[in-house]
Amino acid sequence: MACRATLLLSASPSSLLFWVLGSVLVYLLGSHVRWWLRTTPLGRLTVGRWPVEVGRFLFFLGVPYLALGGWPLPPFHGLLSPEDLGLVGLNARWPVTRWLEAAGTGAGLGSLAALILVLAWTNARRGADPPPLRFPPRPWWALLVDGLCLEAHWAFYRAALALLLGSVYWGVFLGLGLVYLEWGLNPWWRQGWRSNGAVGGQWLRAALALVAALLFLLTHNLWVCLAVHWAVEQLFWPLGRERSRGSRCRAL
Repeated sequence: MACRATLLLSASPSSLLFWVLGSVLVYLLGSHVRWWLRTTPLGRLTVGRWPVEVGRFLFFLGVPYLALGGWPLPPFHGLLSPEDLGLVGLNARWPVTRWLEAAGTGAGLGSLAALILVLAWTNARRGADPPPLRFPPRPWWALLVDGLCLEAHWAFYRAALALLLGSVYWGVFLGLGLVYLEWGLNPWWRQGWRSNGAVGGQWLRAALALVAALLFLLTHNLWVCLAVHWAVEQLFWPLGRERSRGSRCRAL
């Protein structure tokens, strides 16, 4: 990756920086426009759940796809390579032994993260009048799609910043910081921390972003990150639903 970073820096760093800043701008613009529309009669009538879900899917997967060399560029001839994002396969660079090592690292770190999160959740639920932490009801396939979208979005920032800076370490953690900055500037995210129906999901998502960053730093494998992400969510969502009957509030 270091060699590729040197080549990219000498070729078109401004182009890659344009994609990163453009992604942040589109994210913030979309969240604020949707927030504004919710206050207007027309917006309440026209902005439903499915247009938002489709828009999120196209944005989170579309930006990495275009950076990889999607239309109008030839496939895989863009500013990033699949391996930069962690989209690896079974080949000479990734033999079975390396896959097993990455899977083992993912299982170990994922189990440790899940244990810490369960302890934190249990501690938060203690007391005579525990806070009403909840998770919005989501089927397993929706959690998988959500995880895929988020992991692709996070991987794009990690890869782009790693190549721009010539350091995977700084790329991973500055990419994580950029994700947290997006959330901090998103009015839906800020409101979610004050909503009983969304705070549990937001707390878990913020933790998973950190877990995914650490896991990618150790494995450089996006598939392992996605598997751990989905597994932890599968563990927590039923736990949250036990304490929240019928909650349907969901944050961006």
